[in-house]
Amino acid sequence: MPLVRGFPSWKNINSQNSTSLSGQTDNMTGQPWYGEGLYPGIYADLTNKEALDASDTATGILYNGRYRWVLVDSGATAANVKTGTVGFMRQGTSVASVVVLTEGTGQTVGTYRVAATGGGGTGALIQVVVTSATAITVTVLNGGYGYTSVPTFTLVTGGTPGTVVAQLNSTPNIVTSADVATNFVRPVVFLNSITPGNYGFVQELGLATVLATASQTQAANQFAIVKSSLADGTMTASSATFGPYAIGSVVDPIATPLANTPFKILLDGPCIQD
Repeated sequence: MPLVRGFPSWKNINSQNSTSLSGQTDNMTGQPWYGEGLYPGIYADLTNKEALDASDTATGILYNGRYRWVLVDSGATAANVKTGTVGFMRQGTSVASVVVLTEGTGQTVGTYRVAATGGGGTGALIQVVVTSATAITVTVLNGGYGYTSVPTFTLVTGGTPGTVVAQLNSTPNIVTSADVATNFVRPVVFLNSITPGNYGFVQELGLATVLATASQTQAANQFAIVKSSLADGTMTASSATFGPYAIGSVVDPIATPLANTPFKILLDGPCIQD
């Protein structure tokens, strides 16, 4: 989806909880009205002034960063979709790519088609080309649909077959709460409470306000979400980076955020621009 210069002027972007994918509904038909050009995936990079002007100050003040209009997945936990909690862009349901892990040995040269097993979906199919007894290439012929976890592909090519691992696609315009995220595709910050199944704005880059966990007692310059213990999407401090779970650096590493209170972080990482 395209980057836009700004959102419609009538939007307080941290108070949206819309049943319409366009943010507005035709009064006569009950269908989405597209007069303001808002649709899932549209995003804008706002300055501090633009973000302030677009803020519902009763909910909070927004700062410079990237904001995206998304659908909150109907399976998200409503209590964990609120101001300052972290959610994730939802994992997709089809196979996007396959990577060779091992080349194998003694395989029969030829072209093979292999169907996926497991993962809860159906229809994923890859092509395996054995170019020599110790070399293979793989491509996705059909991504399939309905996968809730990554399926597997078992190669039968003679000798000791090579091995591959699949990756599901991502859906950057659908987000879910931290407790039900099955794959850490990309973290986002919720700006306000949004009913699962409804539409609203999230922040994915820039200066964001997040909510400290109830057990927050430690000052550090890295703040991370740890799914196993912080399934509600609140933030904790750690001197470790937590690999993919680290989402940003605290703006003031000297200050110690208090339990259950908001504090500012600078969101890290690349952004998916779909």
